[in-house]
Amino acid sequence: MAALGGIEAIVNSLPDMLRPRMMELVRALVPYLRFGPVEHQSKCENFAGVTIISTTASDTGELAIAHGLGRSPYRIQPCLAANSSGMELVNYRLTRPSDANRIYLKVAAGDTGKVFAMYVEG
Repeated sequence: MAALGGIEAIVNSLPDMLRPRMMELVRALVPYLRFGPVEHQSKCENFAGVTIISTTASDTGELAIAHGLGRSPYRIQPCLAANSSGMELVNYRLTRPSDANRIYLKVAAGDTGKVFAMYVEG
């Protein structure tokens, strides 16, 4: 998302009749865009994704995580719940492309058995 000033510059190029209402809309919406709380399978407040909380496997084998989007995601972003303790950023890599149902990961040896969260968008 562009900075508010950049969006205002675009709105200023609109015809005089549209400009005031569009500027009002932009100023009302842009400051309040947010992902929302880090809770399992919770939809984002303003974006087209979900948050997934899971635990890595006890070994370094492939981990298949259901994401619930119904389509292949194009973004996986690690996140932490700031109002909890014990969650970690884990070192994972994709083992194969995600599909309409699952994300396929493998974690490093030191990151087995850990609780983690990710934002998934598709």
